[in-house]
Amino acid sequence: MTNIVQKFMLAVLAAAIAGGLSLTAPAQGTPAPPPPKAKIKFPTAPPDRSYDRSTNEKAIAVAPNVNMTLCVTEGDLRVNGWSRNEVRVYVEGGPKFAFKVVDKGPDGRPVWISTVNAEPRPGGNNECIRGETVEVDLPRGASLNLTGKAIDAEVDGLRKVTAKTVGGDISIRNIKEGVSAYTGEGGVTVEEAWGQISLETTTGNIVVVDSGPSDIGDTFRAKTNSGAISLTHVTHRALDVNTISGSVLFSGELKSGGTYAMSTTNGSIAIALPAMTGCKLAATFTAGSFKSELPFKILTDNIAPDDLKSIVANVGPGGDAVLRLSSMAGLIGIKKQ
Repeated sequence: MTNIVQKFMLAVLAAAIAGGLSLTAPAQGTPAPPPPKAKIKFPTAPPDRSYDRSTNEKAIAVAPNVNMTLCVTEGDLRVNGWSRNEVRVYVEGGPKFAFKVVDKGPDGRPVWISTVNAEPRPGGNNECIRGETVEVDLPRGASLNLTGKAIDAEVDGLRKVTAKTVGGDISIRNIKEGVSAYTGEGGVTVEEAWGQISLETTTGNIVVVDSGPSDIGDTFRAKTNSGAISLTHVTHRALDVNTISGSVLFSGELKSGGTYAMSTTNGSIAIALPAMTGCKLAATFTAGSFKSELPFKILTDNIAPDDLKSIVANVGPGGDAVLRLSSMAGLIGIKKQ
């Protein structure tokens, strides 16, 4: 008896038992259906992905202030500003790609472009490119809107940058008019960036050096769930810095009229300020303490064992800059530069 017939008889037997029916077919009535035909599956060869591992390079003339939308799903990404009014993209170890002109200026030159997969596949994200290495050259006056998955990205020498990736480190430097960067798992490093700055990572450190506003009212924001935040010579007048699990370090000057809010749930806060600094301080802590190498005069305090502790004080001669520090489990310390 073949396997197919055996399976069919077992199926009929199971149905008969479940329904309380007799295995003897009635003399009259609808005949039993024929057994199903076996489905034969032939082995298939794995798809040919040799097209995924080629080297491709393309360039396009653009306006000097072009806006580029770039999606990279994997690889090491390097983006550089240069003096040409041209965009060049080089992909090593990836599929072919093409440029898409989204909009043109009055002179006919592209003012908004993107890259697309030149070999679209059903169900794939054909707006994204990938490769072992992806290099992009843009005019220095360009702005970049980057999205990505598992990539390490370095961006240098542009006008404005917005970057959002699922994972990987993001390194940005020499940006003139604003940075917004988010990575799910990875660190964010910013150097010599000016304008409105907003940085966030779920798991990773944030490091910023030599950055400040490019226009009046530009603010600075940094947030991480698990990691340290280190700021050196950040000159924005409005700072909002927060980490849930990690330390906060700030070294620089407090600008007149500025508001500086730094907090951590589980970590320490270390502030290094010039000896002649004057500001108003509001410090809040629970399982920790407050220490300052700069002279300060307490205006109000609420100190009680095992309770939330808070201090409002004038540091140095006081002033109209406000420094708000909060740590639920760690030391808050102010050091003299």
